[in-house]
Amino acid sequence: MRIIAVPALVFIAGCGRSDESKLVGSWQWKGCDDAGDVTYLADHTFTTKEWAVTYTHQPPILYDTGQWHFRGARLIMDFKGDSHTIKHSEFPLAFFDRDTFVIRTAEGNVHSFERVK
Repeated sequence: MRIIAVPALVFIAGCGRSDESKLVGSWQWKGCDDAGDVTYLADHTFTTKEWAVTYTHQPPILYDTGQWHFRGARLIMDFKGDSHTIKHSEFPLAFFDRDTFVIRTAEGNVHSFERVK
């Protein structure tokens, strides 16, 4: 399961903050077989770490960095490291509240991200 290389549509309610500033921060996700986190920085860079759920006490098995931005209703992520074979990904993304967003993968899987506090 490659959670980071999935499409996502941005719907964020009010408060006058830009969609990009609402994404800034650290987020965690956990699937049946793997887990990870992603940190989006205000300078439009990001870092990701992924690991198998059964090895959560081990160092991440996938680590990557890159740049991100929004184009219309898409989150664009350009990976710089060697962990991902797909270097450019576009994500339709749904934010449901300030601390959770949910994405649907190209395969139709749904994944929930929780903000790290």
